[in-house]
Amino acid sequence: MGHVPGRWLVVACAVVVAACSNGQETQPRPLALDRVISDGRLPWTDRLLPPQIPTVVPPGPPGADLPNADAGVSVSGDRVGLYGGSLDRVLCDRERLVADLESDPVKVEAWSGVLDVDDVRSYVRTLTPVLLRADTRVTNHGYSGQRATSYQSVLEAGTIVLIDDHGTPRVRCARGSPLSDPRSSSEPAAAEDEWPGYDAERLLLVQPAQQPMAQVTVVDLTTGGLAAVPIGAGPQQPADRPGALPPMPPPGPPPPPPPAAQLEPLAVAPPPVQRQAPAPAPEPPPPAPAPPPPAPEPPPPAPAPVPAAPPPPPQIQVQIPGLPPLVIQVP
Repeated sequence: MGHVPGRWLVVACAVVVAACSNGQETQPRPLALDRVISDGRLPWTDRLLPPQIPTVVPPGPPGADLPNADAGVSVSGDRVGLYGGSLDRVLCDRERLVADLESDPVKVEAWSGVLDVDDVRSYVRTLTPVLLRADTRVTNHGYSGQRATSYQSVLEAGTIVLIDDHGTPRVRCARGSPLSDPRSSSEPAAAEDEWPGYDAERLLLVQPAQQPMAQVTVVDLTTGGLAAVPIGAGPQQPADRPGALPPMPPPGPPPPPPPAAQLEPLAVAPPPVQRQAPAPAPEPPPPAPAPPPPAPEPPPPAPAPVPAAPPPPPQIQVQIPGLPPLVIQVP
């Protein structure tokens, strides 16, 4: 017998191992049955459910019936009455979900990788809490060894989930497990795990709606009527990051064109009246010449000279002792 080189032996063993390994991975795994309040496999967060969990959805009005067909029936995520819901009741603590994930950078990266999102907080703000009205097939995910592990699962009717704007379940609220679309290569679940009313021939597969929804029409948990719940609405919504832009709303139908305006004919203004400029005022006559000054009055006649008084006649005063002076006129 010829000698077989050692390197060929190694290659042959590798091929055998690869073949065995591939054969094991192609074997379908049995479906896991996740009950309404079970923690599921390898939970991600603390419990996000309210103390009083509503697990029964009213039957709903006519037109909200679910399809009754064989297993694997697909329904669109925007089907009226596919889910139960409420605008007022607390169903899922989305704020706690974000806080638990953001507290562990490795975990939040693994969680966001399952759903292919960049910002977990902004993404969770676009999700809406609802109740499943029928047993629903999903691909569920657990968290182990700092990574996500996937498995095929059936969620029991009454399970609270978060749906996206296309109506597909994206988070199981019991312990924050991310959900994705189901795969069909799975074996039936073990009979001992089945809940009352479970029927493997009546499982729903939710397909994304063709267009993003601005609201989802649910069966109201209190009244049993139909109610429109805006996408992302509900209590316990995580706060947005400071300075972050709000999510863009889904595009709506274009507004109808405005009615054509009724144009009235414009009145033609008459031509302006050509007004003649007013005649200039006549110039005032020149002022009259000033009268000649009056002739000067003749000077008054000089007064007649006053004749000089004649000198007094010569006098002789004789002084007599004891008597006044005696004046004697001299002729």
